[in-house]
Amino acid sequence: MDMWDVLLIVIMLILLTIVLYISAGIVSGDWDHSAGTWLRFILVAGIAAILIPFLQSAADYVSAGDLALVIAFMVIMFLVQWLIVPELTVGDEWMTTIFTSFITIFALYVIERVASALFNFQIFAFVG
Repeated sequence: MDMWDVLLIVIMLILLTIVLYISAGIVSGDWDHSAGTWLRFILVAGIAAILIPFLQSAADYVSAGDLALVIAFMVIMFLVQWLIVPELTVGDEWMTTIFTSFITIFALYVIERVASALFNFQIFAFVG
């Protein structure tokens, strides 16, 4: 792993943290978070930043297309349910979990496709 790979991981960690913050804010309407909640955002983003590329490599290996995003959605959904939703002020926890995870995966998919189309660069390409 060279310096470029580490830089991509850090960029993805920051990008995923921001996307999680925005999606949780949109769903819950709660934009003020404590340091503990920000650490939870960073933890979920860190797991996703490492997990998504490995899932995409595995899906490409078996020619499964964008199946990695479906699996990433499920993993992020449970991480959001267990780590982030308890810190938010919401009425329906599972609905908040599903919408936060969906917005997160959708935003990441759009960001990756735009980067690929405009810059001929894959964001999650630092693995395999």
